[in-house]
Amino acid sequence: MKKFLFLLVFIVLICSFSWAISADIGEIGVGARPLGLGKAYAGFAGDASAIFLNPAGLCENSEMNIISMSGKLLNEISYISLGITNPVSFGTLGFGYINAGTSGIPLTTLSVTTTEVVINQYGATDYSSAIYYLSFANNLTSNLSYGTNIKVFTQGFSQTTGSLEGGTGLGTDLDFGIKWKPRNAISAGIMLQNILPTTFGGKFSWKSGFEEAIPAVVKVGSSFNVLGDDGFRAFRDQKLLFNLDLEMMPLHPRPGVWHAGLEYWLNPWLALRAGLDQKPKATESGIGIDNNMTGGVTLKHRGFSFDYAYHQYGDLTDNIAHFFSIGFQAEKEPKKLKEIIKEKVERIFKTELKEAKGLKHFNDIDEDYWAKDSIEYLAALGIMAGYPDNSFHPEQPLTRAELAALLVKAKGFEAAKPDQDLFPDVNIDHWAAPYIDMALKRKYISGYPDLKFRPWKEVVRAEAIVVFSKFAGLMEPSSISTNPFPDITQNHWAARFITAAKQAGLLEYLSGYNFEPEKSFTRAEAAEVLSKTEFAKEKIKELLKK
Repeated sequence: MKKFLFLLVFIVLICSFSWAISADIGEIGVGARPLGLGKAYAGFAGDASAIFLNPAGLCENSEMNIISMSGKLLNEISYISLGITNPVSFGTLGFGYINAGTSGIPLTTLSVTTTEVVINQYGATDYSSAIYYLSFANNLTSNLSYGTNIKVFTQGFSQTTGSLEGGTGLGTDLDFGIKWKPRNAISAGIMLQNILPTTFGGKFSWKSGFEEAIPAVVKVGSSFNVLGDDGFRAFRDQKLLFNLDLEMMPLHPRPGVWHAGLEYWLNPWLALRAGLDQKPKATESGIGIDNNMTGGVTLKHRGFSFDYAYHQYGDLTDNIAHFFSIGFQAEKEPKKLKEIIKEKVERIFKTELKEAKGLKHFNDIDEDYWAKDSIEYLAALGIMAGYPDNSFHPEQPLTRAELAALLVKAKGFEAAKPDQDLFPDVNIDHWAAPYIDMALKRKYISGYPDLKFRPWKEVVRAEAIVVFSKFAGLMEPSSISTNPFPDITQNHWAARFITAAKQAGLLEYLSGYNFEPEKSFTRAEAAEVLSKTEFAKEKIKELLKK
Protein backbone atom coordinates (compact mmCIF):
# COMPACT_ATOMS: atom_id res chain seq x y z
CA MET A 1 0.00 0.00 0.00
CA LYS A 2 2.91 2.33 0.78
CA LYS A 3 4.30 1.75 -2.72
CA PHE A 4 0.94 2.56 -4.26
CA LEU A 5 0.65 5.81 -2.30
CA PHE A 6 4.15 6.81 -3.35
CA LEU A 7 3.20 6.23 -6.98
CA LEU A 8 0.13 8.43 -6.62
CA VAL A 9 2.19 11.23 -5.08
CA PHE A 10 4.80 10.83 -7.84
CA ILE A 11 2.20 11.16 -10.61
CA VAL A 12 0.68 14.22 -8.90
CA LEU A 13 4.17 15.70 -8.59
CA ILE A 14 4.91 15.29 -12.29
CA CYS A 15 1.50 16.51 -13.39
CA SER A 16 1.98 19.65 -11.33
CA PHE A 17 5.14 20.31 -13.32
CA SER A 18 3.52 19.74 -16.69
CA TRP A 19 0.05 21.12 -15.87
CA ALA A 20 -1.49 18.37 -17.95
CA ILE A 21 -2.35 14.70 -17.56
CA SER A 22 0.49 13.37 -19.74
CA ALA A 23 3.85 13.87 -18.06
CA ASP A 24 7.17 14.95 -19.54
CA ILE A 25 9.52 13.61 -16.85
CA GLY A 26 12.29 15.74 -18.37
CA GLU A 27 10.66 18.61 -16.45
CA ILE A 28 11.97 17.17 -13.19
CA GLY A 29 15.50 17.95 -14.31
CA VAL A 30 18.46 16.34 -16.04
CA GLY A 31 22.07 16.65 -15.02
CA ALA A 32 23.22 17.55 -11.51
CA ARG A 33 24.93 20.70 -12.79
CA PRO A 34 21.75 22.21 -14.33
CA LEU A 35 19.73 21.16 -11.27
CA GLY A 36 22.21 22.88 -8.95
CA LEU A 37 21.76 26.01 -11.09
CA GLY A 38 18.00 25.94 -10.59
CA LYS A 39 17.61 24.56 -14.15
CA ALA A 40 18.62 27.97 -15.55
CA TYR A 41 20.35 26.50 -18.58
CA ALA A 42 18.60 27.52 -21.81
CA GLY A 43 21.07 30.34 -22.51
CA PHE A 44 24.12 28.50 -21.19
CA ALA A 45 23.80 24.88 -22.35
CA GLY A 46 27.07 23.65 -23.79
CA ASP A 47 27.70 20.12 -22.51
CA ALA A 48 25.73 16.91 -23.12
CA SER A 49 22.98 18.18 -20.77
CA ALA A 50 22.06 20.52 -23.62
CA ILE A 51 20.20 17.58 -25.20
CA PHE A 52 17.49 18.00 -22.59
CA LEU A 53 17.61 21.76 -21.97
CA ASN A 54 18.59 23.42 -25.28
CA PRO A 55 20.05 21.21 -28.04
CA ALA A 56 21.44 24.30 -29.85
CA GLY A 57 24.24 24.31 -27.26
CA LEU A 58 25.55 20.96 -28.53
CA CYS A 59 27.53 22.85 -31.20
CA GLU A 60 29.96 23.93 -28.49
CA ASN A 61 31.17 20.33 -28.05
CA SER A 62 34.23 19.83 -30.27
CA GLU A 63 34.78 16.32 -28.88
CA MET A 64 32.62 13.47 -27.59
CA ASN A 65 30.80 14.34 -24.37
CA ILE A 66 29.02 11.96 -21.99
CA ILE A 67 26.86 12.82 -18.97
CA SER A 68 24.86 10.54 -16.68
CA MET A 69 22.74 11.23 -13.61
CA SER A 70 20.95 9.25 -10.93
CA GLY A 71 18.83 10.12 -7.92
CA LYS A 72 15.68 9.25 -6.00
CA LEU A 73 12.40 11.10 -5.63
CA LEU A 74 10.32 10.62 -2.48
CA ASN A 75 12.96 8.03 -1.46
CA GLU A 76 11.18 5.50 -3.69
CA ILE A 77 11.21 6.64 -7.31
CA SER A 78 14.47 5.95 -9.16
CA TYR A 79 15.37 8.66 -11.65
CA ILE A 80 18.23 8.28 -14.14
CA SER A 81 19.39 10.04 -17.30
CA LEU A 82 22.12 9.57 -19.89
CA GLY A 83 23.33 11.87 -22.66
CA ILE A 84 25.97 11.27 -25.34
CA THR A 85 27.03 13.77 -28.02
CA ASN A 86 29.60 13.62 -30.78
CA PRO A 87 30.52 16.12 -33.54
CA VAL A 88 30.29 14.95 -37.15
CA SER A 89 31.16 16.60 -40.45
CA PHE A 90 27.68 18.12 -40.86
CA GLY A 91 27.00 19.18 -37.24
CA THR A 92 26.66 17.51 -33.83
CA LEU A 93 24.58 14.42 -33.03
CA GLY A 94 23.26 13.43 -29.62
CA PHE A 95 21.33 10.64 -27.92
CA GLY A 96 19.53 11.03 -24.61
CA TYR A 97 17.57 8.82 -22.27
CA ILE A 98 15.55 9.53 -19.11
CA ASN A 99 13.77 6.99 -16.94
CA ALA A 100 11.74 7.27 -13.76
CA GLY A 101 10.13 4.28 -12.12
CA THR A 102 9.50 2.11 -9.11
CA SER A 103 8.93 -1.60 -8.59
CA GLY A 104 6.85 -3.88 -6.39
CA ILE A 105 3.62 -1.86 -6.38
CA PRO A 106 1.03 -4.16 -4.74
CA LEU A 107 -2.14 -5.04 -6.65
CA THR A 108 -5.07 -5.46 -4.29
CA THR A 109 -8.78 -6.10 -4.08
CA LEU A 110 -11.19 -5.12 -1.34
CA SER A 111 -13.48 -7.59 0.44
CA VAL A 112 -16.30 -6.09 2.48
CA THR A 113 -17.92 -8.03 5.27
CA THR A 114 -20.46 -6.97 7.85
CA THR A 115 -17.69 -6.19 10.32
CA GLU A 116 -14.62 -5.12 8.31
CA VAL A 117 -12.99 -4.23 5.01
CA VAL A 118 -10.28 -6.71 4.00
CA ILE A 119 -7.49 -5.79 1.60
CA ASN A 120 -6.29 -8.80 -0.42
CA GLN A 121 -3.06 -8.64 -2.43
CA TYR A 122 -3.12 -10.77 -5.57
CA GLY A 123 0.11 -9.63 -7.24
CA ALA A 124 2.49 -6.75 -7.89
CA THR A 125 3.46 -4.49 -10.78
CA ASP A 126 6.26 -2.13 -11.75
CA TYR A 127 5.79 1.39 -13.06
CA SER A 128 8.16 3.06 -15.56
CA SER A 129 8.17 6.29 -17.58
CA ALA A 130 10.91 6.96 -20.13
CA ILE A 131 11.89 9.42 -22.84
CA TYR A 132 14.31 8.75 -25.72
CA TYR A 133 15.98 11.70 -27.47
CA LEU A 134 17.65 11.88 -30.87
CA SER A 135 19.35 15.29 -31.22
CA PHE A 136 20.99 17.30 -33.97
CA ALA A 137 22.63 20.73 -33.81
CA ASN A 138 24.55 22.96 -36.19
CA ASN A 139 25.81 26.53 -36.56
CA LEU A 140 23.92 29.10 -38.64
CA THR A 141 26.69 31.70 -38.18
CA SER A 142 29.81 31.93 -36.02
CA ASN A 143 27.73 33.05 -33.00
CA LEU A 144 24.28 31.61 -33.76
CA SER A 145 23.34 27.93 -33.58
CA TYR A 146 20.19 25.81 -33.64
CA GLY A 147 19.28 22.35 -32.41
CA THR A 148 16.37 19.96 -32.42
CA ASN A 149 15.19 16.83 -30.58
CA ILE A 150 12.97 14.03 -31.81
CA LYS A 151 11.45 12.47 -28.67
CA VAL A 152 9.72 9.17 -28.01
CA PHE A 153 7.78 8.74 -24.73
CA THR A 154 6.88 5.42 -23.10
CA GLN A 155 4.91 4.98 -19.91
CA GLY A 156 3.03 2.25 -18.12
CA PHE A 157 2.83 -0.74 -15.82
CA SER A 158 4.46 -4.14 -16.24
CA GLN A 159 1.19 -5.83 -15.19
CA THR A 160 -1.39 -4.90 -17.84
CA THR A 161 -4.27 -7.22 -17.07
CA GLY A 162 -7.33 -6.73 -14.95
CA SER A 163 -7.84 -3.15 -13.73
CA LEU A 164 -4.52 -2.10 -15.34
CA GLU A 165 -5.40 -3.28 -18.84
CA GLY A 166 -4.51 -0.56 -21.31
CA GLY A 167 -2.10 0.96 -18.78
CA THR A 168 0.81 1.39 -21.20
CA GLY A 169 1.29 4.02 -23.85
CA LEU A 170 3.57 5.57 -26.47
CA GLY A 171 4.05 9.18 -27.53
CA THR A 172 6.17 11.37 -29.82
CA ASP A 173 7.06 15.04 -29.92
CA LEU A 174 9.64 17.59 -31.03
CA ASP A 175 11.88 20.22 -29.39
CA PHE A 176 13.65 23.14 -31.07
CA GLY A 177 16.24 25.49 -29.63
CA ILE A 178 18.35 28.49 -30.65
CA LYS A 179 21.47 29.82 -28.95
CA TRP A 180 23.09 33.19 -29.62
CA LYS A 181 26.49 34.27 -28.32
CA PRO A 182 27.09 37.94 -29.23
CA ARG A 183 30.32 37.95 -27.20
CA ASN A 184 32.28 35.52 -25.06
CA ALA A 185 30.87 36.87 -21.80
CA ILE A 186 27.19 36.81 -22.83
CA SER A 187 24.93 34.18 -24.37
CA ALA A 188 21.19 33.79 -24.77
CA GLY A 189 18.89 30.99 -25.83
CA ILE A 190 15.30 29.95 -26.42
CA MET A 191 13.97 26.41 -26.04
CA LEU A 192 10.61 25.31 -27.46
CA GLN A 193 9.60 21.95 -25.99
CA ASN A 194 6.89 19.61 -27.28
CA ILE A 195 5.92 21.82 -30.23
CA LEU A 196 4.61 19.15 -32.60
CA PRO A 197 0.84 19.56 -33.20
CA THR A 198 -1.34 16.59 -32.26
CA THR A 199 -2.41 16.26 -35.90
CA PHE A 200 1.24 15.61 -36.80
CA GLY A 201 1.82 13.07 -34.04
CA GLY A 202 2.62 15.30 -31.05
CA LYS A 203 0.61 13.32 -28.53
CA PHE A 204 0.62 10.40 -26.10
CA SER A 205 -1.55 7.39 -26.98
CA TRP A 206 -2.59 4.85 -24.35
CA LYS A 207 -3.20 1.23 -25.29
CA SER A 208 -6.75 1.66 -24.04
CA GLY A 209 -7.33 4.05 -26.97
CA PHE A 210 -7.24 7.29 -25.00
CA GLU A 211 -5.05 10.07 -26.49
CA GLU A 212 -3.78 13.28 -24.93
CA ALA A 213 -1.59 16.21 -25.88
CA ILE A 214 1.87 16.69 -24.40
CA PRO A 215 2.05 20.27 -23.04
CA ALA A 216 4.22 22.77 -24.92
CA VAL A 217 6.79 24.73 -22.91
CA VAL A 218 8.78 27.84 -23.85
CA LYS A 219 12.02 28.70 -22.05
CA VAL A 220 13.97 31.91 -22.65
CA GLY A 221 17.36 32.15 -20.98
CA SER A 222 20.49 34.23 -20.64
CA SER A 223 23.96 33.60 -19.23
CA PHE A 224 26.63 36.03 -18.04
CA ASN A 225 30.28 35.23 -17.34
CA VAL A 226 30.93 37.79 -14.64
CA LEU A 227 34.48 36.64 -13.84
CA GLY A 228 36.96 34.60 -15.87
CA ASP A 229 39.23 34.72 -18.89
CA ASP A 230 36.13 34.86 -21.12
CA GLY A 231 34.16 37.05 -18.70
CA PHE A 232 33.65 40.74 -18.08
CA ARG A 233 36.68 40.71 -15.82
CA ALA A 234 39.55 38.27 -15.25
CA PHE A 235 40.36 37.38 -11.65
CA ARG A 236 43.15 34.85 -11.13
CA ASP A 237 41.91 31.46 -12.35
CA GLN A 238 38.46 31.88 -10.81
CA LYS A 239 35.13 32.10 -12.64
CA LEU A 240 31.69 33.38 -11.71
CA LEU A 241 28.63 32.58 -13.81
CA PHE A 242 25.06 33.89 -13.52
CA ASN A 243 22.16 32.29 -15.42
CA LEU A 244 18.53 33.41 -15.61
CA ASP A 245 15.62 31.69 -17.41
CA LEU A 246 11.91 32.40 -17.80
CA GLU A 247 9.63 29.39 -18.39
CA MET A 248 6.10 29.68 -19.80
CA MET A 249 3.27 27.44 -21.01
CA PRO A 250 1.47 29.54 -23.66
CA LEU A 251 -1.44 27.12 -24.13
CA HIS A 252 -2.16 26.47 -20.44
CA PRO A 253 -3.31 28.71 -17.58
CA ARG A 254 -0.05 28.28 -15.72
CA PRO A 255 1.90 31.33 -14.53
CA GLY A 256 5.38 31.98 -15.82
CA VAL A 257 8.15 30.81 -13.49
CA TRP A 258 11.79 31.80 -13.10
CA HIS A 259 14.97 29.78 -12.85
CA ALA A 260 18.17 31.40 -11.60
CA GLY A 261 21.60 30.08 -10.74
CA LEU A 262 25.09 31.13 -9.67
CA GLU A 263 28.20 29.04 -10.28
CA TYR A 264 31.56 29.91 -8.73
CA TRP A 265 34.75 28.13 -9.78
CA LEU A 266 37.30 28.49 -7.01
CA ASN A 267 39.89 26.91 -9.32
CA PRO A 268 39.81 24.69 -12.45
CA TRP A 269 38.90 21.63 -10.35
CA LEU A 270 36.25 22.80 -7.90
CA ALA A 271 32.95 24.66 -8.36
CA LEU A 272 30.12 25.60 -6.01
CA ARG A 273 26.64 26.56 -7.15
CA ALA A 274 23.28 27.72 -5.84
CA GLY A 275 19.96 28.34 -7.54
CA LEU A 276 16.23 28.96 -7.45
CA ASP A 277 13.85 26.66 -9.35
CA GLN A 278 10.27 27.93 -9.28
CA LYS A 279 7.37 25.50 -9.84
CA PRO A 280 3.59 26.14 -10.06
CA LYS A 281 1.44 24.61 -7.33
CA ALA A 282 -2.24 24.36 -6.53
CA THR A 283 -3.45 26.49 -3.61
CA GLU A 284 -6.81 27.23 -2.03
CA SER A 285 -6.94 30.55 -3.87
CA GLY A 286 -5.81 29.17 -7.25
CA ILE A 287 -2.39 28.61 -8.75
CA GLY A 288 0.61 29.50 -6.65
CA ILE A 289 4.37 29.12 -7.02
CA ASP A 290 6.89 27.09 -5.05
CA ASN A 291 10.32 28.66 -4.61
CA ASN A 292 12.58 25.61 -4.55
CA MET A 293 16.16 26.21 -3.43
CA THR A 294 18.95 24.27 -5.09
CA GLY A 295 22.67 23.84 -4.61
CA GLY A 296 25.56 21.77 -5.83
CA VAL A 297 29.25 21.10 -6.21
CA THR A 298 31.51 19.89 -9.04
CA LEU A 299 34.88 18.16 -8.97
CA LYS A 300 36.82 17.88 -12.26
CA HIS A 301 39.95 16.00 -13.19
CA ARG A 302 41.39 14.97 -16.58
CA GLY A 303 38.12 15.62 -18.38
CA PHE A 304 36.01 13.65 -15.88
CA SER A 305 33.46 15.49 -13.76
CA PHE A 306 31.54 14.53 -10.65
CA ASP A 307 28.49 16.67 -9.88
CA TYR A 308 26.21 16.69 -6.88
CA ALA A 309 22.90 18.58 -6.66
CA TYR A 310 20.55 19.29 -3.78
CA HIS A 311 16.99 20.09 -4.86
CA GLN A 312 13.97 21.01 -2.79
CA TYR A 313 10.54 20.07 -4.21
CA GLY A 314 7.83 21.91 -2.27
CA ASP A 315 7.70 22.32 1.50
CA LEU A 316 7.81 18.66 2.53
CA THR A 317 11.10 17.31 3.86
CA ASP A 318 10.46 13.98 2.11
CA ASN A 319 10.47 15.82 -1.22
CA ILE A 320 14.09 16.93 -0.90
CA ALA A 321 16.14 15.07 -3.51
CA HIS A 322 19.84 14.46 -4.05
CA PHE A 323 21.23 13.85 -7.53
CA PHE A 324 24.63 12.68 -8.71
CA SER A 325 26.15 13.01 -12.16
CA ILE A 326 29.30 11.58 -13.70
CA GLY A 327 30.49 12.97 -17.02
CA PHE A 328 33.39 13.07 -19.40
CA GLN A 329 34.39 15.75 -21.88
CA ALA A 330 37.73 15.86 -23.69
CA GLU A 331 39.66 18.91 -22.59
CA LYS A 332 43.12 20.10 -21.75
CA GLU A 333 44.44 18.69 -18.51
CA PRO A 334 44.15 21.21 -15.68
CA LYS A 335 47.45 22.70 -14.70
CA LYS A 336 49.09 21.28 -11.61
CA LEU A 337 50.04 23.49 -8.71
CA LYS A 338 53.75 23.17 -9.57
CA GLU A 339 53.04 24.31 -13.15
CA ILE A 340 51.04 27.31 -11.92
CA ILE A 341 53.84 28.35 -9.54
CA LYS A 342 56.40 27.84 -12.31
CA GLU A 343 54.39 30.04 -14.69
CA LYS A 344 54.09 32.80 -12.08
CA VAL A 345 57.85 32.70 -11.41
CA GLU A 346 58.54 32.81 -15.15
CA ARG A 347 56.17 35.75 -15.54
CA ILE A 348 58.00 37.69 -12.81
CA PHE A 349 61.35 36.79 -14.37
CA LYS A 350 60.19 37.88 -17.82
CA THR A 351 58.91 41.18 -16.47
CA GLU A 352 62.25 41.92 -14.79
CA LEU A 353 64.11 40.80 -17.91
CA LYS A 354 62.03 43.01 -20.17
CA GLU A 355 62.68 45.95 -17.92
CA ALA A 356 66.41 45.22 -18.07
CA LYS A 357 66.30 44.96 -21.85
CA GLY A 358 64.33 48.19 -22.13
CA LEU A 359 61.52 46.64 -24.17
CA LYS A 360 58.92 48.93 -25.66
CA HIS A 361 55.83 49.74 -23.58
CA PHE A 362 52.60 51.25 -24.95
CA ASN A 363 50.22 53.48 -23.05
CA ASP A 364 47.12 51.55 -24.16
CA ILE A 365 48.45 48.10 -23.19
CA ASP A 366 47.69 47.28 -19.54
CA GLU A 367 49.99 45.07 -17.48
CA ASP A 368 47.48 42.21 -17.54
CA TYR A 369 46.53 42.54 -21.23
CA TRP A 370 46.37 39.04 -22.72
CA ALA A 371 48.76 39.75 -25.66
CA LYS A 372 51.11 42.16 -23.85
CA ASP A 373 54.25 39.99 -24.06
CA SER A 374 53.79 39.20 -27.76
CA ILE A 375 53.21 42.85 -28.68
CA GLU A 376 56.25 44.10 -26.76
CA TYR A 377 58.56 41.40 -28.11
CA LEU A 378 57.60 42.11 -31.72
CA ALA A 379 57.90 45.86 -31.13
CA ALA A 380 61.41 45.35 -29.75
CA LEU A 381 62.31 43.29 -32.83
CA GLY A 382 61.05 46.04 -35.12
CA ILE A 383 58.43 43.75 -36.64
CA MET A 384 55.42 45.69 -35.33
CA ALA A 385 55.35 49.36 -34.40
CA GLY A 386 53.07 51.65 -32.46
CA TYR A 387 51.74 55.10 -33.24
CA PRO A 388 53.35 58.52 -32.63
CA ASP A 389 51.36 59.02 -29.41
CA ASN A 390 52.96 55.84 -27.97
CA SER A 391 49.78 53.82 -28.44
CA PHE A 392 49.42 50.46 -30.15
CA HIS A 393 45.65 50.17 -30.77
CA PRO A 394 45.57 46.41 -30.05
CA GLU A 395 41.88 45.95 -30.89
CA GLN A 396 42.13 47.74 -34.24
CA PRO A 397 41.33 45.38 -37.14
CA LEU A 398 44.19 44.58 -39.51
CA THR A 399 43.78 45.34 -43.23
CA ARG A 400 45.06 43.13 -46.05
CA ALA A 401 47.75 45.68 -46.91
CA GLU A 402 48.91 45.83 -43.28
CA LEU A 403 48.99 42.04 -43.08
CA ALA A 404 51.20 41.79 -46.17
CA ALA A 405 53.57 44.43 -44.75
CA LEU A 406 53.72 42.64 -41.37
CA LEU A 407 54.73 39.31 -42.89
CA VAL A 408 57.40 40.77 -45.14
CA LYS A 409 58.88 42.83 -42.29
CA ALA A 410 58.85 39.78 -40.02
CA LYS A 411 61.02 37.86 -42.47
CA GLY A 412 63.31 40.84 -43.03
CA PHE A 413 62.93 40.76 -46.82
CA GLU A 414 64.04 43.75 -48.87
CA ALA A 415 60.84 45.10 -50.36
CA ALA A 416 61.39 47.19 -53.51
CA LYS A 417 58.94 49.29 -55.48
CA PRO A 418 57.37 47.12 -58.21
CA ASP A 419 57.88 47.90 -61.90
CA GLN A 420 54.15 48.17 -62.62
CA ASP A 421 50.75 48.32 -60.98
CA LEU A 422 50.02 45.09 -59.13
CA PHE A 423 46.21 45.30 -59.21
CA PRO A 424 43.64 47.82 -60.42
CA ASP A 425 43.34 48.92 -56.77
CA VAL A 426 47.10 48.72 -55.96
CA ASN A 427 49.25 50.95 -58.12
CA ILE A 428 53.03 51.23 -57.90
CA ASP A 429 52.78 54.32 -55.69
CA HIS A 430 50.60 52.65 -53.05
CA TRP A 431 52.44 52.66 -49.69
CA ALA A 432 52.09 48.88 -49.36
CA ALA A 433 52.88 47.99 -52.99
CA PRO A 434 56.45 46.76 -52.20
CA TYR A 435 55.19 44.55 -49.38
CA ILE A 436 52.20 43.22 -51.33
CA ASP A 437 54.49 42.41 -54.26
CA MET A 438 56.87 40.43 -52.02
CA ALA A 439 54.01 38.66 -50.21
CA LEU A 440 52.55 37.62 -53.57
CA LYS A 441 55.91 36.26 -54.74
CA ARG A 442 56.30 34.29 -51.51
CA LYS A 443 52.70 33.03 -51.87
CA TYR A 444 51.74 34.21 -48.41
CA ILE A 445 48.71 36.01 -49.77
CA SER A 446 46.80 36.30 -53.05
CA GLY A 447 44.28 38.47 -54.83
CA TYR A 448 40.60 37.86 -55.46
CA PRO A 449 39.01 36.17 -58.49
CA ASP A 450 37.91 39.59 -59.83
CA LEU A 451 41.65 40.47 -60.13
CA LYS A 452 41.49 42.99 -57.28
CA PHE A 453 43.49 42.91 -54.03
CA ARG A 454 41.35 45.16 -51.79
CA PRO A 455 44.21 46.46 -49.63
CA TRP A 456 41.79 48.45 -47.44
CA LYS A 457 39.63 45.43 -46.60
CA GLU A 458 39.73 44.24 -42.99
CA VAL A 459 41.09 40.72 -42.65
CA VAL A 460 38.72 38.22 -41.03
CA ARG A 461 40.02 35.55 -38.68
CA ALA A 462 39.65 32.58 -41.07
CA GLU A 463 41.50 34.40 -43.86
CA ALA A 464 44.27 35.52 -41.47
CA ILE A 465 44.93 32.05 -40.10
CA VAL A 466 45.17 30.59 -43.61
CA VAL A 467 47.78 33.27 -44.42
CA PHE A 468 49.73 32.66 -41.21
CA SER A 469 49.65 28.89 -41.78
CA LYS A 470 51.27 29.41 -45.17
CA PHE A 471 53.72 31.94 -43.72
CA ALA A 472 54.77 29.46 -41.01
CA GLY A 473 55.23 26.69 -43.58
CA LEU A 474 52.69 24.43 -41.88
CA MET A 475 51.57 21.28 -43.64
CA GLU A 476 47.81 21.18 -43.87
CA PRO A 477 46.41 17.70 -43.14
CA SER A 478 44.94 15.86 -46.11
CA SER A 479 41.81 15.17 -44.07
CA ILE A 480 40.49 15.86 -40.58
CA SER A 481 38.27 13.62 -38.45
CA THR A 482 36.96 16.18 -35.94
CA ASN A 483 35.92 19.81 -35.96
CA PRO A 484 38.92 21.99 -35.01
CA PHE A 485 36.56 24.36 -33.13
CA PRO A 486 32.89 24.05 -32.13
CA ASP A 487 31.84 26.51 -34.86
CA ILE A 488 34.23 25.21 -37.57
CA THR A 489 32.99 22.03 -39.20
CA GLN A 490 35.28 19.68 -41.08
CA ASN A 491 33.93 20.89 -44.43
CA HIS A 492 34.62 24.59 -43.75
CA TRP A 493 36.84 26.02 -46.49
CA ALA A 494 39.60 26.91 -44.00
CA ALA A 495 39.21 23.92 -41.65
CA ARG A 496 42.46 22.16 -42.64
CA PHE A 497 44.56 25.34 -42.31
CA ILE A 498 42.90 26.12 -38.96
CA THR A 499 43.60 22.57 -37.80
CA ALA A 500 47.27 22.88 -38.79
CA ALA A 501 47.57 26.22 -36.96
CA LYS A 502 45.88 24.81 -33.87
CA GLN A 503 48.13 21.76 -33.78
CA ALA A 504 51.19 24.00 -34.13
CA GLY A 505 50.15 26.06 -31.10
CA LEU A 506 49.36 29.27 -32.98
CA LEU A 507 45.82 29.41 -31.63
CA GLU A 508 46.37 28.87 -27.92
CA TYR A 509 44.66 32.18 -27.19
CA LEU A 510 41.39 30.74 -28.55
CA SER A 511 41.46 27.62 -26.36
CA GLY A 512 37.98 27.03 -24.95
CA TYR A 513 36.31 29.56 -27.27
CA ASN A 514 34.55 29.51 -30.60
CA PHE A 515 36.75 30.37 -33.58
CA GLU A 516 34.36 32.98 -35.06
CA PRO A 517 35.77 32.83 -38.63
CA GLU A 518 34.11 36.06 -39.82
CA LYS A 519 35.32 38.15 -36.90
CA SER A 520 37.81 40.93 -37.73
CA PHE A 521 41.42 39.96 -37.04
CA THR A 522 43.04 42.52 -34.72
CA ARG A 523 46.56 43.85 -34.34
CA ALA A 524 46.82 42.11 -30.97
CA GLU A 525 45.83 38.78 -32.52
CA ALA A 526 48.39 39.28 -35.28
CA ALA A 527 51.12 39.82 -32.68
CA GLU A 528 50.00 36.79 -30.67
CA VAL A 529 49.80 34.40 -33.62
CA LEU A 530 53.04 35.62 -35.22
CA SER A 531 54.93 35.31 -31.91
CA LYS A 532 53.93 31.62 -31.71
CA THR A 533 55.50 30.69 -35.07
CA GLU A 534 58.83 28.88 -34.87
CA PHE A 535 60.46 31.70 -36.85
CA ALA A 536 59.38 34.39 -34.37
CA LYS A 537 60.07 32.26 -31.30
CA GLU A 538 63.71 31.90 -32.36
CA LYS A 539 64.03 35.67 -32.79
CA ILE A 540 62.43 36.30 -29.38
CA LYS A 541 64.76 33.77 -27.78
CA GLU A 542 67.78 35.55 -29.29
CA LEU A 543 66.43 38.90 -28.08
CA LEU A 544 66.20 37.69 -24.49
CA LYS A 545 69.71 36.27 -24.57
CA LYS A 546 71.26 39.67 -25.31
